[in-house]
Amino acid sequence: MEPQNNLLSERNKKIWRKNQIPVSPYFELTPRCTLDCKMCYVHLTREQMGDRRELTAEQWNQIADEAVKAGMIYVVLTGGECMLHPGFWDIYHHLLDLGVVVTINTNAYALTDEDIERFKKRPPSGFRVTLYGASEEGYERCTGRRAFQRVMDNIKKLRAAGFWTVVALTLSRYNADEFLEMVKLASYPGIPVNYVMELSPPNEDTGRQIDDFSLSRQEIIDKTLELYQSQNRSVFRNEPITELPALLPDDPNCKGMRCGSGTTSFVIHWDGRMSPCFDFRNDVRVQDVGFQAAWEITKKLARECPQPVECESCRLLPICNDCALTRRDPKNPGHCDPERCRITIERYNAGLTTLEPKEPAAQDLVEGKEEC
Repeated sequence: MEPQNNLLSERNKKIWRKNQIPVSPYFELTPRCTLDCKMCYVHLTREQMGDRRELTAEQWNQIADEAVKAGMIYVVLTGGECMLHPGFWDIYHHLLDLGVVVTINTNAYALTDEDIERFKKRPPSGFRVTLYGASEEGYERCTGRRAFQRVMDNIKKLRAAGFWTVVALTLSRYNADEFLEMVKLASYPGIPVNYVMELSPPNEDTGRQIDDFSLSRQEIIDKTLELYQSQNRSVFRNEPITELPALLPDDPNCKGMRCGSGTTSFVIHWDGRMSPCFDFRNDVRVQDVGFQAAWEITKKLARECPQPVECESCRLLPICNDCALTRRDPKNPGHCDPERCRITIERYNAGLTTLEPKEPAAQDLVEGKEEC
């Protein structure tokens, strides 16, 4: 079980959402990284950043002070590679001094023995390490560096030091041939595994295009079936669905994020912009208006976010992607995206999901958003 789940219990989540308390943000400290992953949605070079600069440690600490007063108790430090921020340790220790529970997202490439010793003195809640390949060649193909052994060694060092560590496996066109081997490598005693099978579109300023690195719908399903087979998991025997959900009339009242984004969770990006989540664009910067004002704007954006009207009564909703931003048609936000409907139907027809009630198995596939 992830450590934050002990804190963010379902009962507390309901209370926090009802009162719209900004409990659990992501602090995206920097878009810079020690790797150059070809499918990263955020990584920027210094040249791409131009005159833009990350928030300073002093600015992050001021934001943390205000966020804690507003109710923040948990934070994920992410990037890019968050430890590449020149003020990382100052920010990290300040958050601990405030009593905030901190989890660190990292690629583990630049992690040193000295870093691990410093973390042992003041430990975080845990680490989330992304694995991008199963060999030096695979890593170089995907990240531009022969970083495989170094990353694997650091994962083992984190575990040996007693840190809670989860490994995220990110599937792309660059490592699909090594995916099952990555699964075997990640199956290290005591390490939970998170599978990221669908990648997010990269930010425009990265210059990357999702079609260059993302697998097709069928390729993702085939890889998932291979994963099931490797884990001796059976698929469900469902009656095939052949038709897409019918489009419904516009409903301007169908709006508001259904997840915690903009009610208890949010993102503060490296340049100070606050948004409900990584996929939600917002140009309001915390350092310009203050934390509370930025939070009020963020909540309003989440409340007014159009929802696909078809999803409200669709019987496939329990097995569809839970993100409304992913489900909605980018050209017509008040309605569902037929492409997303096809993905859900094809996963169902392949037996990867079912509408029948079932008890969750211990080895159930856990999917999530890719992060650095």
